[in-house]
Amino acid sequence: MLLTAAVLVPALMSTWLMWMFLSDWWKLTSFFWYSIPGNSFLWLPHEPAVIAASLIYAPIWVALVGGLATLIASVIDHALFTKAFEMERLDAARRAKLVVTGIRLFNKRPWWTIVVFAFTPIPFYPMRIVAPAAKYPMPRYVSAVVVGRVPRYFLLALGGTWANYFFKAWWP
Repeated sequence: MLLTAAVLVPALMSTWLMWMFLSDWWKLTSFFWYSIPGNSFLWLPHEPAVIAASLIYAPIWVALVGGLATLIASVIDHALFTKAFEMERLDAARRAKLVVTGIRLFNKRPWWTIVVFAFTPIPFYPMRIVAPAAKYPMPRYVSAVVVGRVPRYFLLALGGTWANYFFKAWWP
């Protein structure tokens, strides 16, 4: 809980400062707050949000803000799932054959596995469960997720920008 507060309080303060002093960037903070649950346990599609943000802001800003939101979401996810796997009620789930097999495969190349899942369209949700179940350290988990997501966001935002130019140039 303290870790979540330590991450969210500065984010809320930054949002308030952005709203007060840089009102042109307000929509990017909306993208930021949408991206936190979109990159966490809620199944919100974040690709359309990345593309929509790229219609207003430069792809690099969209990627960096999306990366910051991903960092926060990853910290929250890892902390929650780590605590969940420490509960006695989940002992059976932790020892399930599917989870044990997933952990065994994950432990071969954990950091790169997370990067690949974060960058590609492969569903990322298994990594949210397997990494904490494998007791993979939070800093490594978060760094791998961010390293995978930021280039993905940049490419999606760049595609949105190009599509916007194409439609403006060719569509009356």
